[in-house]
Amino acid sequence: MMASVTATADWLEVGPGVLRLVGDPVNVNCVLVLGGECALLVDTGSTAGEGDHLLAITRAQAGDRQLLVANTHSHYDHCFGNAAFSGAEIWASAGCIADLVATGEDQRRQMASGWRGRRPEFAAALEATPIVPAGHAVERSQVLDLGGATAELIVVGPGHSDHDLVVWLPDLSTLVAGDLVEEGGPPALEDSFPLSWPDALQGLLGLGPQVVVPGHGRPVSAAFVARQARSLQALADWCRLRLGQELDPVPAPPPGWSPQAAQTALRRARDELE
Repeated sequence: MMASVTATADWLEVGPGVLRLVGDPVNVNCVLVLGGECALLVDTGSTAGEGDHLLAITRAQAGDRQLLVANTHSHYDHCFGNAAFSGAEIWASAGCIADLVATGEDQRRQMASGWRGRRPEFAAALEATPIVPAGHAVERSQVLDLGGATAELIVVGPGHSDHDLVVWLPDLSTLVAGDLVEEGGPPALEDSFPLSWPDALQGLLGLGPQVVVPGHGRPVSAAFVARQARSLQALADWCRLRLGQELDPVPAPPPGWSPQAAQTALRRARDELE
């Protein structure tokens, strides 16, 4: 049984025993799942300071439950808050752990530089945040018993990255999808595998979710995920057409995709094929 909860000003209720927090300033969704004996926090935010706040309000909801943490992927806004959770059991895909070790310092430097002109205090917080990879690796899937409730960590993809992990809550038909699904903006393509991403979403739909919490934005339905899969499939088809033929004039990107996004997808598709 999922625990009953009372949402605070920080938390937004997704369903019984499932809450989400919208982090600032990146608007990432951090999701708390309360079982009878354990609480699972999915993604930890962008900085150690954000992680400290998240830990405090998580403890206020979780009480004396054992705290578990999962990272959906290695991008800074989803896992740099790990620095505040040194006492917790942190899970991530094996690929996420390896990528954070390889790219964490570069991410911190690049993101701090990008934020310095807009939010100097956030840039400073990024610069001061230690990089803390998860200590427990998921190779394909891992079932966590939360006490009367089950959470399954599933490695999916490639899609948004080559190591995406989702959290499936079968008792509630609820899926925490990370950046494989986006409602708050268009899917981010910079590190993506655009030719494979549509198949990753079809795999998620095969679970039968009724509620999907995206990496950014409001919870959505399976129908929304299906529409996003079709949009990404159109982009993948456009990339394959461009890579397979020299076309003059160059065809316009599919509806809903800017020329800049399409060029990013084309570059990533070329890398994916190679």
